[in-house]
Amino acid sequence: MTRRIFGIDLLRVVAMIFVIIDHTIAIGLGADDVTLMRLIVGDSVLFFMISGAVLLPVEGSGKTFLFKRFRRIIPPFLMWSIVYLLLSYYFEGWTLGELWKEFYSLPLKPSFTAAWFMYVLIGFYLAAPIMSVWIKNVSRIWIEYALVLWALSTMIPYASYFVDFPQNIHDTMLSPFVGYLGYMLLGYYLYKYPLREESLRYKTIAWIVLLLLAVALPIRLYFFTEKYGLTYMLYDDLHINIVAYMSIYFILITPINRLPEWIMIGVSRLAKLSFGIYLCHTAIFQYVVLPCIQNCECAILIAPIATFLCSALLIYLLSCTPIKKYIC
Repeated sequence: MTRRIFGIDLLRVVAMIFVIIDHTIAIGLGADDVTLMRLIVGDSVLFFMISGAVLLPVEGSGKTFLFKRFRRIIPPFLMWSIVYLLLSYYFEGWTLGELWKEFYSLPLKPSFTAAWFMYVLIGFYLAAPIMSVWIKNVSRIWIEYALVLWALSTMIPYASYFVDFPQNIHDTMLSPFVGYLGYMLLGYYLYKYPLREESLRYKTIAWIVLLLLAVALPIRLYFFTEKYGLTYMLYDDLHINIVAYMSIYFILITPINRLPEWIMIGVSRLAKLSFGIYLCHTAIFQYVVLPCIQNCECAILIAPIATFLCSALLIYLLSCTPIKKYIC
């Protein structure tokens, strides 16, 4: 049985809450308000960092690792994908032809918005055994070297706001380092080499850099660059300010190992349900919560709370059934 790590479990729960807030806050908010909110809350990339922290380096056979991980995630993912297709067929008025087309497109195309995460996660698992061989055979400095190159690649889109430079990150010398895989390596690094154990000088420099990137950079761009403003770029997962924000959440939350016992028990139970909650929360929000609160003045507050509670209750009930491994 896998040993539970409370700091990681707490980060899972926080990440799940952030995801639900991110997917439900649009009710009653303008575009700028939504962007500001998304600059504050985290995102599903925290789950990528958690995967790097707990899975890297892979021990034992890569074949065994892949079998165990895919056996854990593929059945629930496939089951919920079919559920979303059937819900769309019923509520959106799809034809049987459209339903069938979406079904056989599942290997390449998600059936619901939040499912993009699953496709990237599967890619992570495929890459993990390869990354592990490299991690086991290099020193810390080479991991830092790779992370610096990845971080630089997340700064490329901002360059066009200071110099005449194309935003297309795939046409630069850093293009091999672009992508979500950096979050997995970052999670491994921050967990393997906790900032709290570094020297005072190192910690001071690290916090100054993180806060400058997470807070000062977006403020600078918004208030002093007329052609910028609040746009999707400010909360794109693969831009440096979000990388800095996610690092801050990870650094602050993972060291926590003691809270009142009832909180620790609740966090542990919710963490075990987090995968199922992620898979079902969009359906719960769209087809259960939203129809009930769309005319309510407090919808923006009720939506994330109701979605989280209903999703958690559903997954808990399903986890008590014999088919739980196929659902959550």
